[in-house]
This record gives sequence, C-alpha cells and structure tokens, in this order.
Amino acid sequence: MQKFSSLVESIGIKRFSGSLGVSTRQVNRILSGAQPNPVERMIRSLQSSTPESGDQVLDYICQEMGGHFVRHEGVDDAAVNAVKECAEAIAAISDGHISDLDIREIREAISALSSLITSIRLQQDPGE
Repeated sequence: MQKFSSLVESIGIKRFSGSLGVSTRQVNRILSGAQPNPVERMIRSLQSSTPESGDQVLDYICQEMGGHFVRHEGVDDAAVNAVKECAEAIAAISDGHISDLDIREIREAISALSSLITSIRLQQDPGE
C-alpha cells in the first residue's frame, strides 16, 4: 500500500485520480484498503507469470518511464546470458538494417551486460 500512496501523494489525490480517469473516492477506497491496490496486484500478476513474461512486462514499464529492466543474476548465469544476448544483437544488426526488433535485441544485450556488471560488483563487495 505504501508504494501506491507515495504515487498519489507525489502529485495530490485530485490530479492523480484525474490522470487515471477515476474519482477521488475510488482512489481513497484503494488507499483505505476497501479496493484492491493496483501496485500489489501488478506484483502478484508478475510473480504468477513465467520469469520471461514478467521480465517483458517490467521492461515495457521501465521503457515507458525512460529506462530498462535489469534482472540481477549470479555472475556465471549473467555472463552466459550476456554472451547469448550480445550474439543475438550482433546477428540482428549484421544485415546493416536496424528494425524495431533489432532495437529490442540491442536493448536486451545492454540489459544483460548491465546485469553482469552489477553481479560482478556484488560478488566483489557483497556488503553493498
């Protein structure tokens, strides 16, 4: 509930409800627990899906917010995934034309490399 309330508080209940196209009463009902919390429902739906499907949805959300999703993995798994994703990205752009699908492959390779870097850093300094 705390994450949802921080979203509402960030711009105020009137503006927040207006941007969603719902009434302030409905937002108040969510805040009070009388209606399901959409943030918690999203988390449960992601946890109920396969990791691949959940990651795709998270990446889409992150892209909408100007970023990208990076899954934290063990160093060995992250290294294997990074090599695989980079090979797919190289194959995708080897024809000299970059399509939307190629852009997705490149983004996934960057994400895999970011995950590898994070995994290595965590292994080197597990206290962080």
